[in-house]
Amino acid sequence: MSMVLLRARFLPIWIVVASSLLFLFALNRSGPSYLKQWKSGGTASDGKPNAVIVMLVAPSRMTQAVVSIRNIEDRFNRRLKYPYVILTEATITDELRDKLNYVTEGRGTFASLPEDMWGPPSYLDQAKMDEAQRTLGFTLGYRSMCRFYSGFFWKHPAIAKYDWLWRLDSDIEFHCDVPYDPIAHVRDAGAKYGFVQISNDADWVQPSLAGNVSMFMASHEHLIPTNANHRYSWKDVNKAFSGTAGTPDATMLAFYNNWEISHRSLWTSDLYTAFFEYLDRAGGFFYERWGDSLVHAYAVSMSLQTHEVMQFTDMGYEHQHWPFECPPLNRCTCIRDSVAEEFNNRGYEWFNITQ
Repeated sequence: MSMVLLRARFLPIWIVVASSLLFLFALNRSGPSYLKQWKSGGTASDGKPNAVIVMLVAPSRMTQAVVSIRNIEDRFNRRLKYPYVILTEATITDELRDKLNYVTEGRGTFASLPEDMWGPPSYLDQAKMDEAQRTLGFTLGYRSMCRFYSGFFWKHPAIAKYDWLWRLDSDIEFHCDVPYDPIAHVRDAGAKYGFVQISNDADWVQPSLAGNVSMFMASHEHLIPTNANHRYSWKDVNKAFSGTAGTPDATMLAFYNNWEISHRSLWTSDLYTAFFEYLDRAGGFFYERWGDSLVHAYAVSMSLQTHEVMQFTDMGYEHQHWPFECPPLNRCTCIRDSVAEEFNNRGYEWFNITQ
């Protein structure tokens, strides 16, 4: 036994305790900066957020999804240890379940899609749906996905117990290590929604969406907070509230919501419940191709103030080889060339900063 330990045995207990506390304090002060960020994320004082990572995966993309999850684990989630729920219509084999368990260290769960959350509602006109698919394209499965993410994903039994929902897609890559907890970062900032990119959504596939949103705003004004960031979605906010606005009056700005952190209270509010029911009854998810990214953008814009939304710019998040932000950080393995060089960060559009 060393002399240090022998002496420690005869020291007064308060000296031993005090020395230990000072050592731990010094360790914390001298530790890596990301540990401080991690602690500021609320793991000590407020507890780890009750959160889940959600993926909706087509049967043909299961291998792709497992590869993406491995990337997520390597970049941050092997440390954060958030669970995954993989929603799919695929038949789950023992081999696939074993692979997911291995990659996620047992934190991954497969869940099927209930019939009442998938596909068109029974009251829609089949002929009009067939015509829309013929003229606009997009499969029934794609349209069902847009409707599911617009009105149901937080209600799924496998997800209903979680407060924070991090939606990711099956064909993604994080080019940067993420040395903090993004969900805790959103929570501790008092925000309810997080995003990485903003882009314009196509108007030709959803020509009547803006008009329907405007009519909803006129008939449900009592539910809509006046201090929400309405300028994000509308060039003329007063016209939007009058019920007479249409696509030319809308910005068509959408969050790139294949990466999306949200608090479930955003979706379970009386405002959003009424909003989705209004849109769903209009049938535009199948009569046109109303996208969940633009639906979410309208909802966030009419629900939240500017400071209740956060942007993340340091993850190097890439989806389907589209342009992405490659931060000039050593913890990122991407190089600013090719599609990364084409990226245009339009986060200022939410924060009402003109350029």
